[in-house]
Amino acid sequence: MSISNHSPIPELFVSADQAQGLKVEAGSMPSWDLTARQACDLELLMNGGFFPLKGFNSQADYESVVDKMRLADGTLWPIPITLDVSEKFAEGVAAGTRLALRDAEGVILAVMTVSDKWTPIKAHEATQVFGADDLAHPAVNYLHNVAGPIYLGGSIQGLQAPVHYDFKSAATHPTNCVPISKSSAGKRSWPFKHAIPYTVPTKN
Repeated sequence: MSISNHSPIPELFVSADQAQGLKVEAGSMPSWDLTARQACDLELLMNGGFFPLKGFNSQADYESVVDKMRLADGTLWPIPITLDVSEKFAEGVAAGTRLALRDAEGVILAVMTVSDKWTPIKAHEATQVFGADDLAHPAVNYLHNVAGPIYLGGSIQGLQAPVHYDFKSAATHPTNCVPISKSSAGKRSWPFKHAIPYTVPTKN
């Protein structure tokens, strides 16, 4: 997929009126409280930073990215973008389920329509994406010991961007989605990184 040099990057945010309606509907939907990393991924999906993705990777896109560095339609894409959840939560989710995605304070950021649910082979993902299934690699350690065992894929309707921190709470909310010049992971590279620490300035 391509866009002209004069076209804005498409975002996944709905209109203000649609957002109000979805917030009401979301009250009866299953909810998933996003981790800081997941909120960062969601923000980049919603604001077009992960264009042309329209949501978290489907299983077909995930498998193609892991093995070929391309989405299922052939579009070059380096690293899977998936929503990892717990087994208990996944039990109540099926294709077509609509989820309210919330931040740590319970604010609804987006509605996700689930298209896929699967159990990834994380050792294979680690080897293909990061070059080795080695827990000494922080991303591999996160994959095995922090990320949930079930992946969900599906489209996103964005309601509002997450708030990562403010100056009063920066010490306790040290995350932000910040572009950097280059971040290498094995044979692949990506122009963003998660959870960049922020230190509150102190007065002398």
